[in-house]
Amino acid sequence: EPRASGDRTDPIHVCSRSAPAARMPGSRQDVDGGGTPRPRLTNRALFVLAAINLIDCINGNLLTPYVDEMVSDFMGLAPEDPRVADVVGLFVGLYSICEVFCCVLWGAFADRYGRRPALLIGLAGSAVAPIIFGLGKSLPVVFVARALDGIFCGNVGVAQTCLGELVDETNEAWAFGMLALSFSLGLVIGPLLGGQLVHPASFAPSVFGGTVFETSPYLLPNLTYALFAAIVWVIGALFLEETLPQSACRHDSTDQDERLLQWPGANSEEAEKKQSLRRPIATSSRCLPVNLIVLIVTYCAMSGCFVATSQLFVLMVSFSVKRGGFGFGPAQIGFVLDSGAIGQIFTQVFVYPQLCENYGLYRVCLVSWLIFVTVWGIFPLYALFADTSRFGDSWRYVVLSFQQVLSSSTALMVFPSMFALINRGSHDVDKGTLYGIVNSVGAMTRGLYPPLFSMFLGWASQPGRPDGMYLPLHTLLLSSTAVVVGGSRSLREVSRLAVQREESAASQAVDLSEANTYGTCGNGLSLAHAASTATDIEASAASTALAALSSPEGAVTHRSTTNRTRLQWDSSDGSVPRT
Repeated sequence: EPRASGDRTDPIHVCSRSAPAARMPGSRQDVDGGGTPRPRLTNRALFVLAAINLIDCINGNLLTPYVDEMVSDFMGLAPEDPRVADVVGLFVGLYSICEVFCCVLWGAFADRYGRRPALLIGLAGSAVAPIIFGLGKSLPVVFVARALDGIFCGNVGVAQTCLGELVDETNEAWAFGMLALSFSLGLVIGPLLGGQLVHPASFAPSVFGGTVFETSPYLLPNLTYALFAAIVWVIGALFLEETLPQSACRHDSTDQDERLLQWPGANSEEAEKKQSLRRPIATSSRCLPVNLIVLIVTYCAMSGCFVATSQLFVLMVSFSVKRGGFGFGPAQIGFVLDSGAIGQIFTQVFVYPQLCENYGLYRVCLVSWLIFVTVWGIFPLYALFADTSRFGDSWRYVVLSFQQVLSSSTALMVFPSMFALINRGSHDVDKGTLYGIVNSVGAMTRGLYPPLFSMFLGWASQPGRPDGMYLPLHTLLLSSTAVVVGGSRSLREVSRLAVQREESAASQAVDLSEANTYGTCGNGLSLAHAASTATDIEASAASTALAALSSPEGAVTHRSTTNRTRLQWDSSDGSVPRT
């Protein structure tokens, strides 16, 4: 019999609902758990985050070329004095020590109030603290300014959290590599500003002579950096988008719940029930997996080793040739460090993405670390070229620049790979808190390694120990490599699990795509199959009606059977109808 097109019992009408649209492998869902559109990685978002990372890298490397000279000036001692090396190690490590206590706090702040406010507050502080540092004329003042720098730059993990919430398995290596590229640019700009702009009254007396830059010879590079930080703050204020979903902001729902419970005359049981419904559902694990903990420890050992080797390099090449060094000053050290950063840029653009695509993050990370350790381990061979009477003045620059290119390029491939692996292993963990922990513990090693090995160098390089200058370097490399070897199994396991999740997601997406192509019902039956099944059911109902004509109640039985069949189809939500 004819049916109305809007009849809910019409099988064709019920079955016309299509399956959910298939999600491509590696792509992010359009909405989060609360229905809010989920942000995606765009060029503008990556540019803003890379600029923030660039500022942090410049801040950490700005004083590298002149830190030993500045400390020796304030202390009134020669740069070769062991006491200068001790203070330099403490001074460099202070920045990271402040990050230890602030990274987790910045991560918790970002989880509660959003990523954008945390980043903008940190950038504002980064634009003010260097000016205080440049105007300082005593060790206590510059120590306080350096501590403020570390406090406000402790939110670098928030930038990594934002990127981790925007990327997926298809673009995470490339995106974290772009952060590393900005880090490489910071390695160029930081030593360039610090090495070339100190003592401006000496190279441009007509401009800076008789001004504050003559009495404060370290102000100009810090003031220039402060201007860069202010520009990045404006860019962030205009273009930085919030990646934390509104449903995850805890302070809004908490305030509403408190007002609900305090409302006069409110029923306490009903208010408590509504309060429990208003709370955001916790979907992330509070306990870190064992493999993820091992990855964090491995990253911290690598990070501390990288910072300590850079600091040992500055101290060793600044020693006189008689003591086994190169006798370099701030400008010469800055030139050599810049060559290494240029090698990083080349590696990121032409080498690293192709290696990750062909060999995977795990293999690239471990092989790069092996090359990094080897390049630093043969440093005593480079010292042979320090004698300008035998090899000339140019060869020492060539050798040290080559060493910096290899070590910096391999370090660039190590750290983006580690962050990508940590991000892959954090699929069920709060990313803001996780990256706060990662950067906090990493800052601890970056804060402890430089002073420890600088003091070790001061002891080992004393007269009577001709080969002792390289003992701290080799001890650092061997201890860090032992940690990396111990964590290699967890690196491989995290990489393997990530590949399995990616393949599973791809398989599910293919299944959904095929089902959607044929116009499926909710359970995957094709529309043609469902229509054929409906026709068989109608034929069965007709046979039942013919068999019941001999009895007086036949018509009633026929109508009851037909309606019951239709209702069972409708209530089954697209599954095979039951008769």
